[in-house]
Amino acid sequence: MADAIAFDLATELITKLSSRALSQIGLWWNLKHDIDDLKRTVYAIKDVLLDAGEKSVTYEGLRLWVEQVTDALYDADDLLDDFSTEALRKDLMSGNKLTKEVRLFFSSSNQFAYSLKMGRKIKAIKARLASIGSEVQMYDLASRFSPVETSFMTKKWQQMHSFVCEDEIIGRDYDEVALLKLVLGFQSEENLISFQLWGLEG
Repeated sequence: MADAIAFDLATELITKLSSRALSQIGLWWNLKHDIDDLKRTVYAIKDVLLDAGEKSVTYEGLRLWVEQVTDALYDADDLLDDFSTEALRKDLMSGNKLTKEVRLFFSSSNQFAYSLKMGRKIKAIKARLASIGSEVQMYDLASRFSPVETSFMTKKWQQMHSFVCEDEIIGRDYDEVALLKLVLGFQSEENLISFQLWGLEG
């Protein structure tokens, strides 16, 4: 259960970290590189969480590892919420541009000081997640990631091919024999014309 929560939380974090708004905020405060590093770390942990879920039933230590991952992901989510809240507050300050910049400089949300503080927090969360992620080898966890595009294209190809193995056809033997007798036993003075029809399912 905890692994499912961690997996969903990691998916939500990746969505937030990939959002255009957060990318723009990262550019404002010169934190784009730190945000991208955090996103890569969360991706790496998410890939092994499915395997951890299956193995955590038998290993107590692995269950505790999943709980540590979940706690760290919640902290990262809280940090991103603070980040977004501060960006909204910056946008909502009233006044003209010069007044706004002076208020921001002398307020507790000084852009330079805030970017340093947030940069340290993001790096701390990333280091914490990387430390937890480094324990993956200890539990012999494997990535269960399979690219969605590849599996979709394989399914699409399998649905669109025209080859049907005779072993997969069941139960139409009598109808086939009856149809052959009808066609081959047809006596007429007219010439029969046959057309081959080709098409795809769908």
